Amino acid sequence: MSTIAIIGGGFAGTLTAVNLMYQAHCPLRIVHIECSERRNRGAAFGTESSHHLLNVPAGRMSAFPDDPLHFLKWARSRNKNLSESSFLPRSLYGEYLDDVLEAGIKSLPSFVAYEALRGEAISIKLIQDNNKAVIKLADGNVVVADKVVLATGNFKAGISSQPAGISETIAGSERYFADAWSKQSPQLATTDGDIMMIGTGLTAIDKILELEAQGFKGNIHAISRHGLLPAAHLKTSLATFAQTELRCALYSDLNLLFRSVKNAIRSGSYKDLFDNASSVNMEVSDWRQIIDSLRPHSQSLWGALSETQKRRFCRHLKAYWDVHRHRMPPEIGNRIAALQQSDRLKVIAGRLYSVQETAKTLVATIVPRSGGQPIQLKVANIINCTGFELDFEKADSALAHSLLSRGLVKAHPTRLGLDILADGNVLDGNDRPSKVLYTLGAPTIGARGESIAVPELRVQAKELAGTLLSLTITEQLPALDSRSQSVAN
Repeated sequence: MSTIAIIGGGFAGTLTAVNLMYQAHCPLRIVHIECSERRNRGAAFGTESSHHLLNVPAGRMSAFPDDPLHFLKWARSRNKNLSESSFLPRSLYGEYLDDVLEAGIKSLPSFVAYEALRGEAISIKLIQDNNKAVIKLADGNVVVADKVVLATGNFKAGISSQPAGISETIAGSERYFADAWSKQSPQLATTDGDIMMIGTGLTAIDKILELEAQGFKGNIHAISRHGLLPAAHLKTSLATFAQTELRCALYSDLNLLFRSVKNAIRSGSYKDLFDNASSVNMEVSDWRQIIDSLRPHSQSLWGALSETQKRRFCRHLKAYWDVHRHRMPPEIGNRIAALQQSDRLKVIAGRLYSVQETAKTLVATIVPRSGGQPIQLKVANIINCTGFELDFEKADSALAHSLLSRGLVKAHPTRLGLDILADGNVLDGNDRPSKVLYTLGAPTIGARGESIAVPELRVQAKELAGTLLSLTITEQLPALDSRSQSVAN
C-alpha cells in the first residue's frame, strides 16, 4: 500500500486529501499532518470573529470545480435567504471544510485509509534512492511516505525579515507585535493610546475590524510604501466579458499589458484586451469588470512573462494589482470608509525609517512617499500587518529551512515560493524533478501567479490528486506483476 503524506491542514491540504479519497481506485494510505488545534482551517479560515468575512461571494466559493454552487447550497441549509452575492463569515467557511472532509471520510472505500496527525513537520529526508521520504515531527514521531504534498500555505515571517525600520531591540519589545494573529494581540483593544499598523492590505483590514469589535477607542495609523487600501466589491454583481482568448500581443509584454488595462478602464471598452470585443456589444460600466475579465487568463499571462518582467511586476505593479484584484466585501468597505471619514483611521504612504522606545510609548519616524519632512508618531503599540512570508529562506519554519539546506527544493527566482514543474512537482537544488515532493497553493505563486484563491486552489487540488494517484498506480505495477508471476509459477 502506498502512502501519500500531506503537510498542511488548510484549504489546499484538506481538498487534496478529499480529492484523493474520491479519486482513489487502488490501496492507499493518506496521512494528513497539521500542527494547528483546528484542522481544515489554516490561517484564512481559522478566525473565530464573525466580523472577518470572505472576500469572495458565496456563489464562487465551492470546494469543487464541478459543483460550483456546492458551498452556497451547504450555507443555504442553514440560512435559506442567502444569495450567490452574499459575503459570509470565514469561520462559517471553516465549518464547511469540516463537513467536506467528514463527507470524504465517510465515503472512503475499504482499501483507502485516512490518518490525521496533529504535529509540526520539521524536516524531510529522502531514502531508498530518493524514492521515499521520512518526515520528522517536532514530537519525535516520523512518517514514511512514497509521496509528500507540501500544502504549507503561507509561512510566518522570521526575525530576519521584519519590516524595514524595525530593529532587533524593537522586535523584542512587548509593545511590538511581529505576528498580527498572535495570542497576545487581543489585549490591544484595551490599549490607552494610538496603534500603528505596518501594512495596509487585507491583514490590516482584518485587524482593524477586530480591534473595533473589541471596543478599541484610539486612533489607528496604517503605513505602507504606497498607502493603498484594498478596494471594495460592489453590492451588486456586474457582467464580465466572456472571452476565451486575449490579444496575443499582451502575452510576454508587461508594458503593453499594463497600458492596455489602463486604456480599457479609461475608454470603457474591452477592445484593447480582446480581439473580438468589437463584435460584442458590451460596455464597461466599472473598472472591476476589466480586472475580473483578466482572471481566467492571469496564470497564462504570468507564465508568459520573463523572470525579469516578473520581478519588475513584483517591485513596481504588484501593490496596485493586489488592491484592485483582492477586494473587500462592500459592507467592510463602508466601515473602513467611515473610520477614515471620522479621522480614526489614517493611512500614510511612506517608509518606516526607525522606531525608538520610551518609557511609555513607541516613537516611529516615517519618511513620506511624497517627500518633505519626516513624520513622527507616538503610539502605544505597533502591529506588523505585512502578511505572510513566501520566501522559504526568510520564513519562520524549521521545515522550510530543512528542505533548503538539504537541497530538496529550490526557491523560485522571484522568491515567491518554489521552483516547480507544471504539475506541481518540486525541483531540487540541482533543477531535477523530485521523485517524492509535490506542492500547490502559496508555494507555487512564483511559478503560476494567481494561486491562492479558492477558484484556483480547488482545481490544483483535484489535478494534483489525479497526478499522484496515476504515479502511485504506475509505481505499484512492477510489484503487482512480480506477485502475479510468483502465483503463476
